Amino acid sequence: MELSERCRHLCKHIQTLTGVHTALLDLNARQFSLPSYHTCCTLQTGADCNAYLTHLYGAYEAERWDGKYIYYCPRGLTFIATPPLISGLAMEYCIIIGPFILSNDDADPFEDLAHPPEPLDDIPRLTTAQARSLSELASAAVSSLTQEFAAPDVDSGHQAAILQMIYDLTAEEADRTYPIDTERQLQEHIRKGAKEPAQQLLNELLTRIYYLAGSDQQVIKARIRDLLVLMSRAAIDGGADTDEILSLCCRYEQEVDGISGQEALNRWISAILHRFINLVFDLNDIKHQNVIFKTTAYIKEHLTEKLTLDQAAEQVYLSKSYFCRIIKDELGCTFTEYVNRLRIERSKILLRSTGIPISEIAYAVGFDDQSYFTRIFKKQTGIAPGKYREQRMTHDTVSK
Repeated sequence: MELSERCRHLCKHIQTLTGVHTALLDLNARQFSLPSYHTCCTLQTGADCNAYLTHLYGAYEAERWDGKYIYYCPRGLTFIATPPLISGLAMEYCIIIGPFILSNDDADPFEDLAHPPEPLDDIPRLTTAQARSLSELASAAVSSLTQEFAAPDVDSGHQAAILQMIYDLTAEEADRTYPIDTERQLQEHIRKGAKEPAQQLLNELLTRIYYLAGSDQQVIKARIRDLLVLMSRAAIDGGADTDEILSLCCRYEQEVDGISGQEALNRWISAILHRFINLVFDLNDIKHQNVIFKTTAYIKEHLTEKLTLDQAAEQVYLSKSYFCRIIKDELGCTFTEYVNRLRIERSKILLRSTGIPISEIAYAVGFDDQSYFTRIFKKQTGIAPGKYREQRMTHDTVSK
């Protein structure tokens, strides 16, 4: 049975067992092999969220983080990506489990960012622990699918083209200088996001590398590393996130030593080329939204604890400086201000719905002393917590 068919069967079993919608992403065809819950959502900002790009980001992150990744779509719903990964092959498929609503506390209702809001009664709710367990089980199941699959011995289209070009160069006794101009053209196509022309130029460069290096694997891999560096710089110039690209480069430089054979190298570096180009234009906004939602979930889960910037950055696998920049750019405030904002929102719920003393509410939402809580509450709302409670009680009485 083909890998795609096995993935389809697993998708249906996961959905039947959990009640969570499960889709299959086909990266080669750039579409869903099993349909996603939605293909497009219009957000409150008026922007449209494209499901393929959102889940392509999830697939790439899952490939990066041990074959599983929990993430948020720009609408705020949660998904799990679990791709079948085969050594020596580029990722072809990814199972997408979701949407579901991640909620550990009924005091934090889900805010639907769709415009207009849609009923979400058919979307299940999972706690953080349940989501992690589902992720682990799905990843184990997906890993079992790939055990009998290996990199094929047959040539791909790119491999056949490269072999033909090597033959032509050898037959013509071509010039043995390396084409630096072709490297520059490749970088330009990466910056513009032009995948097909970039792939053609990459094939030409690989051809020259093999032709000039012969069977010397050390030289070939040294030149492959050079290609990685120039491709990464072009992606950064085109707008891809610097930290993301540099992190991927460190990983790829370690991987290259374990790859043997021209065909495997060709597939491997072609997959990197396409990933870099995707990161140039398609995925930054989605990544930033995911960071914000994950940060929010982490803060809410640890609201009563002392929260630090270092801890929060670690949760989303980002450097502290880059994390701070995303928070500032997306929310217009610092991390501490954002934590206080969420704590005040939680305190409003407690002030409205309970008779708990204000000093205990301050402690319950993570403030060490009542006076500081009162000062922050008044700064954000314009009134003191006690006055807010009185106004809400009066309003609720009148409404009845």
